[in-house]
Amino acid sequence: MNFIHDYLQIILTLQYTHVLLQAPEAIADGIKVSQTPPEINISEGSSINMECSCEEDVQVESIRVDWNKDSESILNATSSNGSVNQAYINRLSYTVEKTKSTVTIKSITRDDAGLYQCQMLIEIPPPVRKGNGNGTILTVQAHKNTPELRAIVAASVLLLILVPIVLFYKKQQKIQRNRRNTTAVPVLFDAAREEISEENQENEGNEENSSSRGSSHWLASSLYESFDYFAIQNVNEEVRCSVSSR
Repeated sequence: MNFIHDYLQIILTLQYTHVLLQAPEAIADGIKVSQTPPEINISEGSSINMECSCEEDVQVESIRVDWNKDSESILNATSSNGSVNQAYINRLSYTVEKTKSTVTIKSITRDDAGLYQCQMLIEIPPPVRKGNGNGTILTVQAHKNTPELRAIVAASVLLLILVPIVLFYKKQQKIQRNRRNTTAVPVLFDAAREEISEENQENEGNEENSSSRGSSHWLASSLYESFDYFAIQNVNEEVRCSVSSR
């Protein structure tokens, strides 16, 4: 019995050894992986898209994709699940479909600059095969003249707010002036009419005053003439009386 047991142990050991020896050879054979684009040059705040894929004629039932930045893993995913680096958790989205994987990173910062490389592993059917993309070099440029750009944007927004207000204010002033002009014309006509009537009344009054002054002057001169007449008559009577008495 011990002989049989030892024999079985030797056979199992040889099988495991054979599998272990075959695995590196299978992985070493590898698969051809292409990655695009080879280079990206953008400014801060932009988004990037990268893609990698293996030969379409390769039989694939289960594939795993690893995306690395400067040899640090940022994504490890299959078509059903994935794990994203915490530094990219709110900015990275991905897809894994058959023999292709895409990655999108939003709100790029200068710290994101570096070499991004895709690695694909075909897990099923065995043996495991893998391949690496050529990589994508990301260069991130800082925004130039950021304060000036902010000032321009702020001035533009202010103009967009102020111009309609000024135009509305001028329009209201024009409407008010037109209303005042339309109401002032009848008032001017009424004032002119009243002024003319007052002048006519004054002229009539002046004529009446002048006529009354003339009549009073005529009466006064008539009275004076009457008094002179009676005075002359009295003098003549007195002379006549003195002559007759002599």
